[in-house]
Amino acid sequence: MGLVFRRTISDKIFITALICAGLSFLIGTPRFTDINWNTIGTLLSLMIGVQLLRTMHILDALCNWLLVKSQHTRQMTQFFILLAFGGSMILTNDIAILTLVPTFMTVNRHQKGAIAYPLTLIVMAANLGSSFTPIGNPQNLFLVTSYHVNILMFFKLSTPLMIASLILLVTLSLWVPRKSLTMVPAKSTTIHVRQIGIATALIAFIMLGIFNLIPISLVIIVTIVVGLTIDSQVFQHVDYALLLTFVCFFLFVSAISHNFYITHWLNQLIQTPQSVYVASLMTSQVISNVPAAILLANFTKYLPALFLGVNIGGLGSIVASLANLLAVKQLLLFSKQQSLGHFLKVFTLLNLIGLLILGIFGWLYLLM
Repeated sequence: MGLVFRRTISDKIFITALICAGLSFLIGTPRFTDINWNTIGTLLSLMIGVQLLRTMHILDALCNWLLVKSQHTRQMTQFFILLAFGGSMILTNDIAILTLVPTFMTVNRHQKGAIAYPLTLIVMAANLGSSFTPIGNPQNLFLVTSYHVNILMFFKLSTPLMIASLILLVTLSLWVPRKSLTMVPAKSTTIHVRQIGIATALIAFIMLGIFNLIPISLVIIVTIVVGLTIDSQVFQHVDYALLLTFVCFFLFVSAISHNFYITHWLNQLIQTPQSVYVASLMTSQVISNVPAAILLANFTKYLPALFLGVNIGGLGSIVASLANLLAVKQLLLFSKQQSLGHFLKVFTLLNLIGLLILGIFGWLYLLM
């Protein structure tokens, strides 16, 4: 418990959100009733389910298998991109990055190749792939619970973006050098099929709650019981700082929402789908896409524009997505030789290219 507490209070993103929530009292008076507890409860359940899957080393096993199948460095990178893209849909973009980035850096170190370009593509893949499902990233989870989106409507929104994103990533991967591979000893992993089946069923059960097919209170209770049954240690690895960060986001947005001048300005600013789209793209670049989604959702009914804006808006600046910051942290931990300045230049350039291309795609989609 002490370790969990220390990890939570030392989380820089949470501390920043807490400071912003405190300063928001100078703007307006936040109301605790404005906190979307359904989102908080769903996020808690999802993190428990995802952590259960993570302890089963599914991505590690897939990495080992793909490395054996890889014939050259470009193909290896493409496999990692696809794994990040697909894995983030279920395991979330954060877990995909936490698992795949260290593994890729370890493998790539043996190849003695440049890391900034392929690593950036893997991070982009985790961000973009996560946009396909309601559980892939926090902003989707919030939007689904806030707008009460049904499953067909959600995937109607997310599928075109998923296809466009995949085409973009595969195209960009063609510039990865094609060199012969130096084989790296694979990590030994043990897969327990029965436990994976239970955890996967739990994720599916949570999705029923996300789409309001069953009460979210039931989802939370069942998730906690299953977690305690399979592996009680999983609760020590839940990101409680993220839960508290969400609470701070809600309080911050609540304060803004009760400031007449700000609400009047925002209401005037985002009156059309296109203006919502541009505002969400730009806001994400400054305050990250999760708080951007929470902020703008209070002022617009145009869900498609907001969905596309905050998901595509995860590209661009290093702070556009919280997952980007997580990737940088992993880079500093596992690759001390890598120049952070060089990585940020490559990362920013590729992300801006992706933001421009998918940004145009999103604009055209809204015009259809």
